[in-house]
Amino acid sequence: MKTTILKDNFRQGLTAASRICQKNPTLPILNSVLIVCEKNFVCLKATDLEIGLKRWILSKVDKEGKVACPLRIIQGVIDSSFSEKITLKSDEKKLYLEADDLNVQINGIDAEEFPIIPEPETEKAIILDSSSLSQGLAQVLEMAAVSAIKPEISGVYFRFSKNRLIMTATDSFRLAEKTVVLDKQTGPDQETCFILPQKACREIINIFGEENNELKLYLSPNQLVLESLMAETSHPKVQFFSRLIEGEYPNYQEVIPREFAFEISVSKNDFLQRLKTVGLFSNKISEIKLKIDSQKQGIELGGENPEIGQSSARLSANIRGQGLAEISFNWRFLVDGLNQIKDKQAVLSLSRDKEKNEQGPAVLKPEQESDYFYLLMPLRT
Repeated sequence: MKTTILKDNFRQGLTAASRICQKNPTLPILNSVLIVCEKNFVCLKATDLEIGLKRWILSKVDKEGKVACPLRIIQGVIDSSFSEKITLKSDEKKLYLEADDLNVQINGIDAEEFPIIPEPETEKAIILDSSSLSQGLAQVLEMAAVSAIKPEISGVYFRFSKNRLIMTATDSFRLAEKTVVLDKQTGPDQETCFILPQKACREIINIFGEENNELKLYLSPNQLVLESLMAETSHPKVQFFSRLIEGEYPNYQEVIPREFAFEISVSKNDFLQRLKTVGLFSNKISEIKLKIDSQKQGIELGGENPEIGQSSARLSANIRGQGLAEISFNWRFLVDGLNQIKDKQAVLSLSRDKEKNEQGPAVLKPEQESDYFYLLMPLRT
């Protein structure tokens, strides 16, 4: 193998691979990146067996070949060089890096031992916008559960329906749903659903979040592949792979209230400020109480901790509904929902379970947009 590559391009590819290639003491091969020289490209491959990445870089290839080497070592060498170009050579299990200011030999691993990263199993792709996908994922991702007991809610639920992609995440105490309208869709022909692990969702945001181009999504029964193309050519630039979570996602539609006793429109930033102040005085379960008064058109927030003290604050609001209400929330969960709302005004809608005669789930959403909502269960104290 022999190729000459621009150092900055090589470094960018290694950085992308490093997010996949984590320290693994039991399987040292997973600490390595596979470097493949073919045609006019260097392809970097990394995997942890659950997710994987292929990153292609244009280069001048004099001799095709491949070698696997510890990624951290290569990164350290590249970061120390001031040269614009790096020449990569391999001989059996050794990688040689040559430049004006360095000459390095790295002992590698047999490339044939590197795990196979599967190819897309279908030629039919769903076309997505990288920015819309990444931004939508960021709005729901943190609400997914961190649980090995219920793996089906430990990821983000994707549902393609007609020209819409609906992404949902829940930890049983709260739920977020984001709808993305698809400008172009070449499939699927029917409603399609799957659950993507949290880690994979984070990497999609990291890898594609700063781009603004088309993504091709290839789906098989147990795997997802996302692909972006190079600007200069139709050749792939990045392919990201992830296993899917098996299981059936809960029918969360059943818990979404259809009627509300109060709909409260407030300034998002003012609400956040009051929550953070009163939250300093919350108890061990992060409880704050909200008192709603439709006559005074305002909310009173209160927090009390026997060891610290107590605090209250008032917030003006436009309240639709009649009478008084009192409800308790985990204030941190409220803040999480408000932080994902892009509008200046947020609407907090309170439902009531008439059969149990108690407060039901609350729904938080932007006042102007209808593509996002955040459902939160009240605290029972």
